[in-house]
Amino acid sequence: MCNPTPPLARRYAFKLLANMASVPVYLVMEAILPRSLGPAMYGNYSFATNFFQHLSGFLDMGTSICFYNALSRRQGETGLVGFYAGISMLVAAITLLTSLCMLVPSVGALLMPGVPLWLAPPAALWAFLTWWGRVLRSMNDAVGVTVASEMARAATSLFSAALLALLFAGSYLNIHSLFAQQYLMLGATACAYWLVTRRHWRVRNQTLRFRLTKEQTCAYRREFFHYSHPLFVQMFLSFLLLTSERWLLQWFDGSAEQGFFALSQKVSMACFLFVSAMTPLVMRELSIAWSNNDREAMGRLLTRFAPLLYATAAYFSCFTLAEGPAMVRIFGGEQFSAAILPVQIMALYPLHQAYGQLAGSVFHATGRTSVLRNIAALECVYGFGVAWFFLAPPQLWGLNLGAVGLALKTVLVQCLTVNLYLWLASRFIPLHFWRNVAHQAWSLAFLLLPAYACREATIALGIGERDSIWRFFVSGAAYSLIALVLCASFPPLLGLSRQDLRELLIRLKKSAG
Repeated sequence: MCNPTPPLARRYAFKLLANMASVPVYLVMEAILPRSLGPAMYGNYSFATNFFQHLSGFLDMGTSICFYNALSRRQGETGLVGFYAGISMLVAAITLLTSLCMLVPSVGALLMPGVPLWLAPPAALWAFLTWWGRVLRSMNDAVGVTVASEMARAATSLFSAALLALLFAGSYLNIHSLFAQQYLMLGATACAYWLVTRRHWRVRNQTLRFRLTKEQTCAYRREFFHYSHPLFVQMFLSFLLLTSERWLLQWFDGSAEQGFFALSQKVSMACFLFVSAMTPLVMRELSIAWSNNDREAMGRLLTRFAPLLYATAAYFSCFTLAEGPAMVRIFGGEQFSAAILPVQIMALYPLHQAYGQLAGSVFHATGRTSVLRNIAALECVYGFGVAWFFLAPPQLWGLNLGAVGLALKTVLVQCLTVNLYLWLASRFIPLHFWRNVAHQAWSLAFLLLPAYACREATIALGIGERDSIWRFFVSGAAYSLIALVLCASFPPLLGLSRQDLRELLIRLKKSAG
């Protein structure tokens, strides 16, 4: 007997809980790694892994999204999994071969200036395992086993955090033991995802046919090529832009500034964890709605979830921006004091990242990948121009702002690009573009003011030292209470009407009962 797919709200709840369980991993890593490695080595680690992570993303060329959409629509078609396993092995081979080429001094010194070249192979393996785990996780979402998948991820995340803390406590944590710990975590997570999927197929008594006939292989090649070939240019340009801006920072300012930006980037990722749980699930529903030719349903999904996810991201981002000095002191220590301003700027990054993933999902779900390609080409032009202006020295017509400059570029360019995506999406599905733009502005102001007020009030009252953990948590508790009151008294902050809020409370009471 087939088990029904859990409703969207339940799957989101489990994804959110799993992401909350992942927060300790980020908090432990960001409280331990910068202190253990120092700004320079932390910057080297970040630069090397970032390069190969973007390389894996380029080699993906949107095929993982094609795989996700196809499996969402044809969940019993296990041949898709066998075909995509071949693509995965190709991505692994090219990524690892590239890392070996970088061991050649002339090549490595050009692509990774000032970074020990031996970091290339372990960083490449880390990047592939990270990408592969993401593919397996999306496969679970596609077949509707999100709940079991997220429970497995939560368990491995907590184990990983405990292992990292033990390494640090025993003075065994260095760059080598860090990679070993990461391989163990990523490998265990990937195995757990795969076991969940196999169990799902066995419960449904599906025949697992991973070996393909020549005709099936040709059919899959045509399907994936038709979907992904417009994305080649987009992925290539995105790869060039994202790697070149980090390369400029490394070339002009060195590994320490790279470390400051890396810390700010990790803090912004922690903020985004609570929002990222929803985006793949909404994308699945968008894909199904498009296959049913239901544009109204697509519009309702975006109208309901885009403001809600933005407000959720704003809740964390505003507090991070206000408490930037305390967060840097807690996670990085005094040697990372120059990272305060980059952390505060990058705190705003999750805001439009939430909107960007949802808006991009519209084009992926509808197969309009040529639009993504064209926007990527445009972003490459103005994105690199802004990066050069903020990072280059004055004699090369730049401001030489280092990590601050790259943080500014990242937030400003994303804000422009995401709103361009939203405007284009509103041209063919019922979506109120200007209402969403207005919500971005006033909801941010609503939450930013109480975040700063709580910080200043706790400092004025002398609750612990200025940037102590105790004062930080008291400020966070007060801010959370105020934010909860604001959301309850003014539901449009979440993109909801009062009727929507009442219905949501009724559902929660029924679930609790």
